[in-house]
Amino acid sequence: FIAPSEFLRDRYVAWGIPPDAITVLRNARPKVLPAPTLLDRGRTTFGFFGNLNPFKGILVLLEAARTLRAQGVDFELRMSGAALYQDEDFRSAVERLAGELQGTLVRLGPYGRDRLPTLMAGVHWVVVPSIWWENAPLVIQEAFQHRRPVITSGIGGMAEMVEDSVNGLHAQPGDPLDLARVMRRAIEEPGLHKRLVA
Repeated sequence: FIAPSEFLRDRYVAWGIPPDAITVLRNARPKVLPAPTLLDRGRTTFGFFGNLNPFKGILVLLEAARTLRAQGVDFELRMSGAALYQDEDFRSAVERLAGELQGTLVRLGPYGRDRLPTLMAGVHWVVVPSIWWENAPLVIQEAFQHRRPVITSGIGGMAEMVEDSVNGLHAQPGDPLDLARVMRRAIEEPGLHKRLVA
């Protein structure tokens, strides 16, 4: 058996697969040139990429953004992705929160891989707030390819890929207040972005 992360391998071993029967083979990505940052450094911009669904933590991120805005923090959140095949309650919650974030939230809709460098060029940080384990999120690999530090939930395959305060930051999964705290740190701590990019 093959797993794309140590985390997933360990889960399968815990569930009964013999340790010598499963190996880790990380997902490969095509080589790309890192996207330049096209934004003025005066306003920090966060990006969300991928499917809008409850497990990916988009509601947690929108609540965190609402908290930051209520605190008077100046930032922008760019949301790339679509809520395909989601129930009406979830879609309504996204719409309600998005409506409260006018002027802060930019909705860019679904995207193909060909648009990714342009979308990455428009953000300083990539946020991956999933509330489930994940195993080896491609969006984290894509962020790193484009030299974007990642703010992510400190669990599962996300915590394995993102070293807290080394190449990104961890937040408590499912906790909008903690995510807001981490995002505020990303905005306000001098030299943090440059150090994590390096």
